[in-house]
Amino acid sequence: MNDQPKIYIVPVSCKGIVFEDKKVWLRKNEREEWEIPGGKEDIGEQPSETAAREIREELGLETTIVNLVDAYMFQINKSTDETKGVLVLSYLCNIVKRVGMFELVSEGGNAKFERFSMEEMRSLNMPDFYKQAIEKAWRVRNNNQNG
Repeated sequence: MNDQPKIYIVPVSCKGIVFEDKKVWLRKNEREEWEIPGGKEDIGEQPSETAAREIREELGLETTIVNLVDAYMFQINKSTDETKGVLVLSYLCNIVKRVGMFELVSEGGNAKFERFSMEEMRSLNMPDFYKQAIEKAWRVRNNNQNG
C-alpha cells in the first residue's frame, strides 16, 4: 500500500490592482471576461515582484506594491494548466510613472486594457472573486489616503 501523500500542485497567478483617476485598470482575456492584469511567476520571483513586473509589461506602468488584498483558489475548466485550480494573489499597487506602452499581444493572445469606475466594474463579465478583490483594494486605498 502506498502511504505517500498525494502532492497537489497548482500554478500561482499574481495580479496587480491599479487605480488611476478613480478607475481600475482591467484586461479582457481570451474567454471574453474582464480580469485584473497579471500573470504567473518567473523562477526565483517573489509574488509581489511578479505582480509589479506583470503590470510593467502589460500596462507599461512602474508601480509599488501596497498590500496583498486577496488570495483565491480559482478553477478554470477550459484551461490547459488550471483545471485543478490556480492560486490567484491580488495586490494593490500604486502608480509611480509610465515606463512603456500597453502589451496588445501576449502569450494568451490579443489583449485589451480599459479603465472602469467602481460602479462600471460591478456590472462587467468578470468572476466575482476579482470584483471582491477590487472592492477590498478600493477600501484599503481610500483608508490609506484618509489616514
